[in-house]
Amino acid sequence: MSANFNPLIRMVVSNSEAQLKEPSITRSPDRSEVLRTEIPDLRLERIKEFLQASNLAPNSQKSYRIELERFVNWSSKAWIDVTPRDIAQFKQYLVKDCTTRRGKPLSPAAINQALTALKSFYRWFQLAGYMEITAVLPTAAVKFQKLGKPLPRHFSKEQMEKIAQAIAQELSGNEEVNWRDRALLAVLTHGLRAEDVAQLNVGNYDGTRLRFVRKKDDEEAIVPLRQAARDHIQAYLERRRSQHEVLTNESPLFLSYDFHNRGNRLGYQGIYYFAKNRLGEATGIENLTPHRFRHTYASELVELGIDSLLARTLTGHRSEKVFERYIQGKRLAAAEFAFYQAINEKAPDSEQQKPEN
Repeated sequence: MSANFNPLIRMVVSNSEAQLKEPSITRSPDRSEVLRTEIPDLRLERIKEFLQASNLAPNSQKSYRIELERFVNWSSKAWIDVTPRDIAQFKQYLVKDCTTRRGKPLSPAAINQALTALKSFYRWFQLAGYMEITAVLPTAAVKFQKLGKPLPRHFSKEQMEKIAQAIAQELSGNEEVNWRDRALLAVLTHGLRAEDVAQLNVGNYDGTRLRFVRKKDDEEAIVPLRQAARDHIQAYLERRRSQHEVLTNESPLFLSYDFHNRGNRLGYQGIYYFAKNRLGEATGIENLTPHRFRHTYASELVELGIDSLLARTLTGHRSEKVFERYIQGKRLAAAEFAFYQAINEKAPDSEQQKPEN
């Protein structure tokens, strides 16, 4: 072995999919070299094709692109030349060497997200004809990281009371933003994803329920609303009409009242700011995100005794396994409480064991 050999330097595989980098030279390059250095990295082109062919929601597309580009930056091989051993080594790289922006190791869920992106990409890569349909995918043998018991992300009864008080007091008032915030919270408590709330139009509300197409899976959704929620939405729309706004079916259901974006559609970031900053600061609840209302809604459906399939229809969960992770803690508490009720005994530590309303 040469004394100059460096085992950390990966050798670029020479074939049509490999990344072509500009050669390090001091002389003037000839025409063939100039043309060669202008050829794009075909691995990135395949990622672009995959995302264009997919039916992923915008946020999922962004996540998949980041993870696939991470693999491209780690490996010098063409997609067709990647082996199961490469995927296994990449997984170890994620576990041992990759960190978050704050310098912490990647969580098992984050590692699984990267592996999911690769698995999905290679399924498309094969079906698109870039490899033999009978070939074994390099991702076939890799195993996902085991996930620990998920921490409860739903809001407790006390936390929901704090949120209701914040809306009634700290965020109360007669400004348009306050009318909107009460209606916005009413919708979030029905389990909608923030990206779906941002896309709602006035025509998606029929006075009783919300009808819309979920961005995540492009499926039609029908979400019935409580009377209180209907009242808040109706009051907000009437307030806008009283300000001489002409509402059509295509009008955004929720408007931004930010100085720079006033009168335009309230976007995802605005919804996140409402929950994280306005509600979070008013209540003192840490990590108050829009998605936690979704967890809370799923838990509530289980407590109401609604069949799991019907509950998943309301929340838009296709996977029973994912839905179970949403409501596992609540279901265990409810089961224990129901047991003691059935045998006419008081549950030990009943205040802690009783499922939250």
